[in-house]
Amino acid sequence: MFGSTKRAKRLGIATALSLSLAFMPTLASAASESTITNITNATETRASITDARTANSATDFRIEIVRGSNINLVSTQSRVPIQIRNNYDTDVKVLIWARPSNARIAMPKAIAFTAPANTTSNATIPVEAIANGEVRLNVWLTSFSGVPIGHPTVLNMTVQRDIEGSILIGFFAVVGTLGFIGGRRMLKRRREVN
Repeated sequence: MFGSTKRAKRLGIATALSLSLAFMPTLASAASESTITNITNATETRASITDARTANSATDFRIEIVRGSNINLVSTQSRVPIQIRNNYDTDVKVLIWARPSNARIAMPKAIAFTAPANTTSNATIPVEAIANGEVRLNVWLTSFSGVPIGHPTVLNMTVQRDIEGSILIGFFAVVGTLGFIGGRRMLKRRREVN
């Protein structure tokens, strides 16, 4: 029983193939008349990718990432600001992609952002500090269909994840010491008055 169904499927596929081959010359002539270029080997593929990159770099994009100053991350969890300039007359929805150069921080790969028209606005990406040190953050924009927009930007970050806790502990230690010294002086004055 299983052999006969397999044979029937093969016959159905063979019939479909013979029908498609019968129409192949018509399809081939239509394809040759069209403006679509078929890429057949690796050399042509590399050349078309290079051409696309060149066209992308020559395009004057009106939405871009503004390179800012160095970012200091001093807490375990924070949000990194990314400035985006939109010179279009309408709001633009983009995906902001970010990739750290090492594992000192953890963050999502991409976030969606709507850039208001004719302004520079801040998008924030949640970041978790894992270890202290220098991080280069590669950031770029794409459309929702994956088309790159503008040029990638590198932001430099300095991660000091425990400094916030150290500053708070130092602040409370100074306030506690000043309170203790002030209290002792007040007690000493009261004793002198009595």
